[in-house]
Amino acid sequence: MPKDLEYVNSEYGKNAVRLLYVRREGKIHCIKELEVSLHIRLNNVNEYVNSDNSCVIPTDTIKNTIQAFAKCRGIRTIEEFGLDLCEHFLTQYCHVIYCNVFIQEDGVPHAHAFLYSSEGVRFCEVERNLNCPPNVFSGIKDLKIMKTTQSGFADFFKDKYTTLPDRRERVLSVETLIKWCYGDCTECLDYDCLWRTAHEAALDAFAGPPETGHYSPSYQRTVNRIQTYILERIPQAEEVEVIMSNIHYCVADLDKLGLSNDMEVFTPQDTPFGACATTLRRKKCSEGESLQPMECKPRHSVSWKSDHMMK
Repeated sequence: MPKDLEYVNSEYGKNAVRLLYVRREGKIHCIKELEVSLHIRLNNVNEYVNSDNSCVIPTDTIKNTIQAFAKCRGIRTIEEFGLDLCEHFLTQYCHVIYCNVFIQEDGVPHAHAFLYSSEGVRFCEVERNLNCPPNVFSGIKDLKIMKTTQSGFADFFKDKYTTLPDRRERVLSVETLIKWCYGDCTECLDYDCLWRTAHEAALDAFAGPPETGHYSPSYQRTVNRIQTYILERIPQAEEVEVIMSNIHYCVADLDKLGLSNDMEVFTPQDTPFGACATTLRRKKCSEGESLQPMECKPRHSVSWKSDHMMK
């Protein structure tokens, strides 16, 4: 390789390792159906530049390790499973200097029968550099929620190309990815409880109290509510990223049928759709220190610019 060239990244690994883990406790069965992607970075790139595979850990070995750890260590939470896998690859192999694990989980608990989740998909990401503490992220994706009142969009910027009218009342339907990262203290956290707290906070922020609700002047304001609710209820969270797609519903034109439509019948509009991506974090910088955004995004998640983000 020419001396004026260098690799800036050389990760590799196994994606989409699917497994079903069943823990039987008497009559109660606890399951975890997971999809795991694990990437590592070595301290050399000999396989690229010297055709030397002697340091390459086969991706099949990575897959086997994931399955073996499910058997030998068990899976209490996906975050702890990710931490165990990072610890293994950084301590078992002296030439591995970085490990990243992305895990998503399906299913709702029951004694022995299980419902695939309609509450969004739980996921986590754990990444760790050699001789550094791990970074743990938890999240929800594919969360589809709707409110049929107390939402509008008005008083926006208008120019000669604007045809959208002000709306004080509309259907708000969104598909959302929510991801939060924890601070340095990742030990002794009840990840299950924290995830449920974040999930409940997101729904409360979107809908408001059942009796009264609260008005949403834009889906951006709804995003802000979700982020602030999570940060208020989870003090261990340092920042919250939200990626939201606004799925439009148009009032169906029933005039040609001789019928009125008082916002009762709508037609969904799959494309195009609006989208926003934003990260809110706690201020921790001292005076004079730059407030640059800290990256907190899932390496294996798809772009927020794709069709409804996740499809």
